[in-house]
Amino acid sequence: MIGATAIQLWGSSRATREVDLRIDATHDNAERVLLALSGLPFGVAHRLVPDDILSRGVTMIGDTPNVDVLTRAWNVSWAEANHEIAVFEVEDVPIPTISLALLIASWRAGRAQDIADLAVLDAIQAIRGI
Repeated sequence: MIGATAIQLWGSSRATREVDLRIDATHDNAERVLLALSGLPFGVAHRLVPDDILSRGVTMIGDTPNVDVLTRAWNVSWAEANHEIAVFEVEDVPIPTISLALLIASWRAGRAQDIADLAVLDAIQAIRGI
């Protein structure tokens, strides 16, 4: 989990209309994520094939809310993100999430919302002492 939903898991009340999933860009991973998302009420994931995901950086699946499947994310590599994972449990479901430090690093894109999110993330980091 990355993006605004990850910010929520770390402790912010920031609203978002999508869930951002960062996957390692392999055929097997793209196939698994499409299979998992095919069970959701969107009805669109089953129309896609792994190459649809692998051929671009972001594939938006569904409407509002939607799931954005990312094969690249800002300035954080898969190897970095996979090495620094925090796991949150929501209703007994483990959710692997990018570390707070990497989330902050990934958010330095410079958009107005990113700058506001960075202020919140910095405060969360200070409160948690990490």
